[in-house]
Amino acid sequence: MFCAKIPRFIEDGNIRLRPLSIFDSRFISNGLRDEVILKANGLNKPMNLSRFSMWWWIRKTFVLAYCIELASEPIGFIGLYNLKPGESAEISLVIFDKTFRRHGYGARAFNLIAQSMHRHSVIEKIFIKVKTDNHDALLFWRKLGFLKINTVDDIINISVDFNNHFLFVKGKIYSGKDVGR
Repeated sequence: MFCAKIPRFIEDGNIRLRPLSIFDSRFISNGLRDEVILKANGLNKPMNLSRFSMWWWIRKTFVLAYCIELASEPIGFIGLYNLKPGESAEISLVIFDKTFRRHGYGARAFNLIAQSMHRHSVIEKIFIKVKTDNHDALLFWRKLGFLKINTVDDIINISVDFNNHFLFVKGKIYSGKDVGR
């Protein structure tokens, strides 16, 4: 199985990605009560699931799901779904607490998972769906090198190809071709 190649814990300085556990379900559920996050994910109301139901939903939806930690404290979530091994996947990334947004933690978390996916040849392309009125998310993903593919209804589909992508790693910029070599 391809997941055997992917490290369980991925870290860089004070940012660490660790696999989600059932104990993170309350943190994830509380984060989904934020109206901006709900709007970005196309949800209308907070999800009122039990801890086990939330964890089970995450396990069934995401092939890889990580808690983003800053100095050992959970601040967000990143996960891959709709995985086509060797080809592509879709990604979700959320920093729940507004005070931790716009500090580069989301970009660092994305770069950590992107490097790992590319290094282990799991995928070559990542897709994201963003609502047209979610300007903050569009700006974030564009800064990371994502390009618009098309717009369907009020959803913009964007993607990045690791072979033509530049990653920001430890203060240096690397081409996707150089990462993992």
